[in-house]
Amino acid sequence: MKASVVLKNVTKKYKMYKRTSDKLLDLALPNGYGRDFYALQNINFEAYEGDSIGIIGVNGAGKSTISNLISGVIPPTSGKVEINGDAALISIAAGLNNELTGRENIELKCLMLGFKKSEIETLMPEIIEFAEIGEFMDQPVKKYSSGMKSRLGFAISVNINPDILVIDEALSVGDKIFAQKCFDKMNSFKEKGKTIFFISHSIGQVKEFCQKALWLEAGEIKAYGPVEEVVPQYEKFILEFNKMSKEEKKKFNEHVAEKRSRLQHEPIPTDMGTEPSRSEMARKKPKRKLNIFRSFLVLLLVVVSGALYANWNTVSNFLQQEEKVSVAKEEKQLEIETPPVEPVEETTETAAKDLRYVNIEAGFVRDAPNLSTSTKITMVTFGESITVKEIVKDPEGDFNWLNFSLPTGQDGWISERLVTQVEAPIDEVAFMSGLEQLDQTDGLSSSLEVMGKSQQELLESEVGELEITYDDNNMVSEYSTDLNDISIDSLVELFGEPTVQLDDSDYLYHGNKVDVILYSQNGSFTSMTVKKVAEDKNSL
Repeated sequence: MKASVVLKNVTKKYKMYKRTSDKLLDLALPNGYGRDFYALQNINFEAYEGDSIGIIGVNGAGKSTISNLISGVIPPTSGKVEINGDAALISIAAGLNNELTGRENIELKCLMLGFKKSEIETLMPEIIEFAEIGEFMDQPVKKYSSGMKSRLGFAISVNINPDILVIDEALSVGDKIFAQKCFDKMNSFKEKGKTIFFISHSIGQVKEFCQKALWLEAGEIKAYGPVEEVVPQYEKFILEFNKMSKEEKKKFNEHVAEKRSRLQHEPIPTDMGTEPSRSEMARKKPKRKLNIFRSFLVLLLVVVSGALYANWNTVSNFLQQEEKVSVAKEEKQLEIETPPVEPVEETTETAAKDLRYVNIEAGFVRDAPNLSTSTKITMVTFGESITVKEIVKDPEGDFNWLNFSLPTGQDGWISERLVTQVEAPIDEVAFMSGLEQLDQTDGLSSSLEVMGKSQQELLESEVGELEITYDDNNMVSEYSTDLNDISIDSLVELFGEPTVQLDDSDYLYHGNKVDVILYSQNGSFTSMTVKKVAEDKNSL
């Protein structure tokens, strides 16, 4: 049987930076800069014609990364990916242009895949019929719901008849009838000997459709084989994980994070299939091959790094100048005219739960309540909240400093002019329902149900396009999603002015249990983030 997909010692590494400027340091410093994150490590497996493989694992295990590697969206950092045939990725809104109509997207995607105009005209009716989105086919994709985007993407991908089909959570949205239609199409692909990768949190769907299962854990292959062998192991792991105490779960997650921060040793195969001795491992040193192009890049990087290293004073002066600019911006912000503030003669305790929100794009937190002798310890950005513990008058200016606790437990001080005290909260349920009507997308109001759930509770849930963030206890603390260009005027007309506003771009509406931050581009909101309010971490 012919292998259609082969991955040999494939590793995908990303660099994690705290600031965009850190990328420059990564290029300049001899040993690099930034934290390594290994999305995948030492991946080895083969898939054959006719295989249907379910890729399973918890959130962040590397499932989407491996789907992007197989479909050619991203290259590996090291190792080899062999694809024998044409691969198509089906993911929610993958490859769709929001400004074009559904019909125009079909033509664009087919042209990019090398189809001729006459061939596209032949395929067009089949794709439109399969998608079943009616008159919306001639509307901009930005007006589509997530389910409609999934229908269009699936219809295009399956009707171009690829040799390898990669389905990344594309059936997690939409109705059951369309999902069954997709499974019927996928089954016909299996009968034709095509290879299918099915990525899903739904173990039931994996059992029903797939013959093999690939279990990823922390970017590595935990198990690969028949579904009836691998899936029970995965289900046992989930059961055992759910029984762990909070402390055990924390230690497990710390272990996973540590593993993904460095490259693990690659397994060394032996003829007898036994573990090699230490002396054998010492003798077998990895070979490094550099082609001419890569050698040139390495040489160029060495020259640039050497020049910067030799002239480090220049770099240092640049960084110092950047610091001065930041201080000047902050001082300028403090000089902005604001309503008079009644002076506070001495340190006073504020009322409990004095919640305030950052009202500028970025501001500094200091270690003492003054501007001239204090040190900056961190930054806060628009929409972040603080709970004030005490208020102190600035020794030189006519404004106050607010004391609060950072997530690390350290005390910090911020100018009162950089934050806004919240007023009466909105009804977040009613707000999300109204937002759903403006966005013309199903599921926005019900998305509130994910808040406060554990990572394991969401394994069998359909979270659609939500980008989930978990707290230290692996509970959902916030999530983000795209919006279909909601106009600012229509939002204000429906809900009134926001609790906090950043110029005319970003709005924050404060709720009883969650805050909603909306981000705009060109006069309309294109995305939002929903997060727990700081004083309500244990609810919802």
